[in-house]
Amino acid sequence: MNRSRLTFAAALGAVSILTGCAGGQEETDATGTKAAAVERPKLKNCNIGAAGTWRCGRITVPAVRSDPGLGRQKIAFAVRRRGDLSKPSKGAIVFIEGGPGFAATNADSISPTVAVFAPFLRRHELIAIDQRGTGLSSPLLCLALQRGRIPQQKALAACAERLGPKFQGYTTAESAADIEAVRQAIGLPKDRMVLYGDSYGTYLGQSYAARYGDGLRGLILSSAYPTSGESPFWPSLYPSALKAVRLACDRSPDCGGDAVGRLKLTMKRLGTGSQFVSNVLGYLMGDASSYAPNGYRRLNAAVSDWLSGDRAPLRELTDPGPPGAGSPRYYSEGMYYATICNDYPTPWDRQSAIPDRRRQFQQEIEDFRPQNYWAPIPVGTWVRDSASDIDNCITWPAPTEEMEKPVPSGTEMPEALDTLVLAGEFDAITTVPEARVVNERFPRGRLFIVPNRGHASELYYPFASPATDRIRRFVSNLD
Repeated sequence: MNRSRLTFAAALGAVSILTGCAGGQEETDATGTKAAAVERPKLKNCNIGAAGTWRCGRITVPAVRSDPGLGRQKIAFAVRRRGDLSKPSKGAIVFIEGGPGFAATNADSISPTVAVFAPFLRRHELIAIDQRGTGLSSPLLCLALQRGRIPQQKALAACAERLGPKFQGYTTAESAADIEAVRQAIGLPKDRMVLYGDSYGTYLGQSYAARYGDGLRGLILSSAYPTSGESPFWPSLYPSALKAVRLACDRSPDCGGDAVGRLKLTMKRLGTGSQFVSNVLGYLMGDASSYAPNGYRRLNAAVSDWLSGDRAPLRELTDPGPPGAGSPRYYSEGMYYATICNDYPTPWDRQSAIPDRRRQFQQEIEDFRPQNYWAPIPVGTWVRDSASDIDNCITWPAPTEEMEKPVPSGTEMPEALDTLVLAGEFDAITTVPEARVVNERFPRGRLFIVPNRGHASELYYPFASPATDRIRRFVSNLD
């Protein structure tokens, strides 16, 4: 049977998903032909802190698909019914969050998502899927990592020991298969599905598109970075941050002179290997980008105060606060590291013993050119700093032969998939050069560089970011 001929209401089991009736449903296509009964997930009313009527459900999948004997994994999701039930649904927007480690059903994530897609929610469903190990999907708690009170390499080794062979399940490929399993379980036809991901959600979105994207109605990748071909030293990040510092100053009437020069001078005087400079780098590569352009303007003001003798503003601005990541239901540090250590590029051979990895890593540092690339920060300091997050995975287990890459080698993206790729002009977490690489992989990709904004700006400024309008235009054109 041609699935595209099902109405979305029927395919969702109008019925089981949207009105909460449980059990299998006999579906019919547009001609009235009966399809096989499908057992739908049971849904119940839930409050996830966002406007609208929400119903939550879950499915279970293998924790490691290549080894089903390792147990099961819960995958949870929430469905916001369309506002006008008197008319047929136009389809669903499916939201996957970033991190990795953040949950799509967190109020801080889903509320701005509702705002971004508000014009479509009378006729479209909105579905938030929590990736395995996050939110409502059995959040992964590795206590030493979550608390942040011991060295991360040691904490990461303890996390791997706790997981045992289940460490293989925390991959982008497994999460992509989870999305597909949810889609099938709720009977959502691909031609009625628009997938929206931000940050790591774009990495996962590319994996889903490569594996299951044929027939998908649309794909939105906000703050995208590539799933392959990147240097493990992430060389585009720091230059993009410095460019953002300069542009933010150039465009501010209250800022003048050489903002980048002031920042570099301050880091030199603080001591490029100091904890203070590490805090400055953490802010530069994180919060400043998320809240751009204001984050960079605040940094410049605090740097100017420091050079003038007032040391307090810079210390207060860049202080990372107490150690620890809070509740794993909000953000799972364990899921973050398990996923990036399984999937992201490393400057060592993953199959090598840990002492050999350390030697290989050191050789890569010595061979990197130019050595002043992160000036005034030495290359060896940069790659070991938490702002770059490069060296922590050195104690993580070697991948097994059964573990799959995010995108299988040689896989082409679907030719007919309409894709919107967004990149913040000031983004130093996922950069414009990275987004260009992503966009080139999609035959029907359209790149929009969001002016004067940083990382996933529609979620930080849903009512002000130009990204919101561009996303809405894209969805309108799909309709």
